[in-house]
Amino acid sequence: MISVVIRTKNEEKWIGRCLSAVAAQNYPTFEVILVDNESTDSTLDIVSGYDCKLVRISDQEFSFGRSLNWGIQAAAGEFVAIVSGHCIPVNDRWLLNMRAAFSGESIAGVYGRQLPL
Repeated sequence: MISVVIRTKNEEKWIGRCLSAVAAQNYPTFEVILVDNESTDSTLDIVSGYDCKLVRISDQEFSFGRSLNWGIQAAAGEFVAIVSGHCIPVNDRWLLNMRAAFSGESIAGVYGRQLPL
């Protein structure tokens, strides 16, 4: 399984497109973990319509790295993919292609193209 960690703060304009693109991935098993940094717009209302685990981080505790660490800590997957709430995976094979790139023990990380919105 792959865990997809998405970091957000006030992403109401983009988060629906991001989550729809992630949900459309052609990969057998994955979960979505959304780490939200005190959104004050309708981001969380939009997120509630999707199947994802919500992790909240306060402004006082926030840093870009810490929010990713919290998302990864909540992950159940053997692999973790990271995408920002204002980006979308380039296509529906994003997870499949990244997973396929882990072809040996010497591979520690790969990049899958994301499109900023």
